[in-house]
Amino acid sequence: MIYNMYIFNRRGTCVYYRRWHGRENDEEKQRLVFGMLYSMNELVGKLSGSISKDGMLTIKTNSFTMHQFHTASGTRFVLNTDNNAGDLRQNMYHIYAMIWVECVVKSPMWSPMSATPVDSPLFDRQLETYLEGLTCFR
Repeated sequence: MIYNMYIFNRRGTCVYYRRWHGRENDEEKQRLVFGMLYSMNELVGKLSGSISKDGMLTIKTNSFTMHQFHTASGTRFVLNTDNNAGDLRQNMYHIYAMIWVECVVKSPMWSPMSATPVDSPLFDRQLETYLEGLTCFR
């Protein structure tokens, strides 16, 4: 089951949030999620001596799995699922390359440095259609 999705810009501002299942969201939770991911990436980098080249980090707890895809431009995509969702690396890359880039990045209205939330009905529709087609959605 997919619970929710966050997209953070390079400055840590949540520019997109969508919930399908699970609890409501607030700004404090957004800051906590970004802070935890930032800290985990730093920790992994220090322990391994280098940052992962594929930009993927998965954190699994007893009740959920947090999948992160970190782009070269600093955008972070975070998808929270139940623990049965499996490996979503290819799906996270698809969301970035085929949906985010096509619907948001190529839009003349979008600015990568802006803290303004993304308001793109096309992105919403394509993301929802894609995720609902995954076996782990429900």
